[in-house]
Amino acid sequence: MIGILVVAFSALLGGLVQAVTGFGGAIIIMIFLPLILSMNAAPALSDVITMILSFSMFWRYRKSVRIKPILLPAGIYLAASTIVIHWSAYFDAGKRKGIFGLFLIGLAVYFFFFSGKARVKPSLLIGAACGLTAGICGGFFGISGPPMSLYYLAVLDSKEEYLGTINAFFSITVVFNIIARISNGFLTEDLVPYMAIGIIAILAGSAWGSKLVARIDRKTMSMCVYGLMAIAGIVALL
Repeated sequence: MIGILVVAFSALLGGLVQAVTGFGGAIIIMIFLPLILSMNAAPALSDVITMILSFSMFWRYRKSVRIKPILLPAGIYLAASTIVIHWSAYFDAGKRKGIFGLFLIGLAVYFFFFSGKARVKPSLLIGAACGLTAGICGGFFGISGPPMSLYYLAVLDSKEEYLGTINAFFSITVVFNIIARISNGFLTEDLVPYMAIGIIAILAGSAWGSKLVARIDRKTMSMCVYGLMAIAGIVALL
């Protein structure tokens, strides 16, 4: 019962935050899932839940998708994430949770101090580097948004192109990640009830957030998310 409540709450909050701030659904979910699941099962469940949001956003902005900026980063991402997902089966769980804690703290520091300020120059090398970084982070932790967000903000011209292209990227990569997690035994039948609850909750949270977006201060909510990330990272290190 506790597991169901944790999944429902994290997915509902993730959908709400994503709708209001435009980011953070997977981050919010992964803050809570390791409390009830292993570091192999948690990213697998998170991928299934967040896949629905990626699909819906991709479909909404499908006419603005640019294919070319997807190809190289996606290819490198998939190679990296597939290797990392397979390798993670043999990685010490305690050490991995500690690394995840450091990862969350690092993300919180980045968002607190550099979000909106960091810039990259659009090039094939930068695209490859962002795809590689995202693949490693996505494979290990189920969180791959920050590197690709940085890249697509640099190479795309409009908000619609950005939202369509980045969600097309994630719609493609998450399917392959899920296949890799199934083949490595991380996504199992006992997670099916959590999947159903999580999908319903994240859609409800997204719908709720869309209605509240005009009433909630985006900056304040973002700062709360960053603080929660830092706290969760510290807890994971203990």
